[in-house]
Amino acid sequence: MPQLTAENLKQLLDDPENRSPSIDGVPYDRNAIQPSVVHFGVGNFHRCHQAVYMDRLLRQGIDSWGIIGISMRSTKTRDVLESQDFLYTEVTLGGQASFRIIGSILDILVAPEDPDAVVKLVAKQTTKLVTTTITEKGYYLSSGNIDYSHTDMSADEASLGRPQTIYGYLAAGIILRSVSDAGPLSIVCCDNIDAGGQKMRAGVYALLKIHSPHLEDWADKNISFASSMVDRVAPTTDDSLRALVDSTLNIKDAWPVSAEPFSQWIIEDKFAGPRPPLDEVGVIFNGDIIKYQQMKLRFLNASHSIIAVLAHLTGHKNIHDALEHPPIFKFVGRILREAILPVTDVPEGFEGSQYIIDIIQRFQNSALPYSAQQVNTDSSQKINLRWFTTIEDALMKSNDTTLMSFMIAAWIVYIEKALEDYTLNDALHAELFKIHQNGSSNIEQFLKAIGADKFSFMGSSSFMAAVTRAYETLSDNDVSIAITDVLNETDLPSKSSKDLYYA
Repeated sequence: MPQLTAENLKQLLDDPENRSPSIDGVPYDRNAIQPSVVHFGVGNFHRCHQAVYMDRLLRQGIDSWGIIGISMRSTKTRDVLESQDFLYTEVTLGGQASFRIIGSILDILVAPEDPDAVVKLVAKQTTKLVTTTITEKGYYLSSGNIDYSHTDMSADEASLGRPQTIYGYLAAGIILRSVSDAGPLSIVCCDNIDAGGQKMRAGVYALLKIHSPHLEDWADKNISFASSMVDRVAPTTDDSLRALVDSTLNIKDAWPVSAEPFSQWIIEDKFAGPRPPLDEVGVIFNGDIIKYQQMKLRFLNASHSIIAVLAHLTGHKNIHDALEHPPIFKFVGRILREAILPVTDVPEGFEGSQYIIDIIQRFQNSALPYSAQQVNTDSSQKINLRWFTTIEDALMKSNDTTLMSFMIAAWIVYIEKALEDYTLNDALHAELFKIHQNGSSNIEQFLKAIGADKFSFMGSSSFMAAVTRAYETLSDNDVSIAITDVLNETDLPSKSSKDLYYA
């Protein structure tokens, strides 16, 4: 079986006898593409998200937005994709699988191998856009703020000769860019972190103030920093995916990616230079994306954690398995629609009820199994962000918080059970274990350990009493019965039996 390369792909597509009808090749001339995008972090998510959107532009004949990828550490992705002319297969799983060859990545540099080349690339006049998917770790954040005491940050403060951080590479590139007067550059953070564009700007400007303070005015006029909200499930590539691609397409791809059909990209509309026409391929440009970020956090991320906790308590391995359990299915729909939606500021033109339906349908996709154990990893940090502000808003607006108090209790019971069956994977494992060893009356201690005491709901006697009651119910009864009982307790006669979430 031939390896995926530009030449072998052409031969396969030209061969009607061996060509798979499932294959969607590259219908554009990659040699004619202008590489104007520099992307830091060429992992699976980038390859099934930003690179796919750029590929869509190229398929429309808009050939000025090719990508040069930057690997911040590892050589693996570069080495594998280089042998394939940087081509790879995007496999969309959900219903009938679809296969598309992505050609938008033209080259990949490994930053530590040649940091100077990376800096020069950022500074190059033809580079118009820098994007990043480097995970929260790549921004050196601590409690949501840049940790300037980190050794890598300190190294960049001392010298930009060999940058260690994303801020160092960008600052060095901007300095060089100003010298050659290479024109405006737009930088877009594509990680789902709060105010990612602002954090990027803060880190870069901190270094500019040290190394070239006179450039701040120039940077203000020529460099923009934007946040974005991205969403698509992209599992780790494994041998089963490789085997599926090989057997279906009759070509060997060592580094395919798989993803769900759903994909979303919302970009803060702040561009110093030319803006790629991504709105023609499904991207939303918006002046304020905070509401979109909040929607994802409160609905998608929050429900992910809700399902994962209840899955563990009911013995379900995967998220989609848990949603086949009627009490969990009903509970998730009810808490999203009745507890979260009424207290969330929905963006104009955004249909909250439909978003809920979309989320649940995505989680039901058995073609992309998502383990509850994986979602529950570091839940002590996740639910702080995903649940607590919603509870605050609900209490402030005097909305019913019964379902939310139940979930807080369910999380505590989950922690106790996960500690007992040695399945808890959490950064606060030692502290949570110590609390559990103390015996009774652990509710407040568990919540304080994860920072809940910074929120007013711990001062609400009625809310905390509801948490205690739910905890006792969950501890003393079958979990499925407890879920059904709380749903019956909060049920309203006006609800339609035809409603997906109340059926």
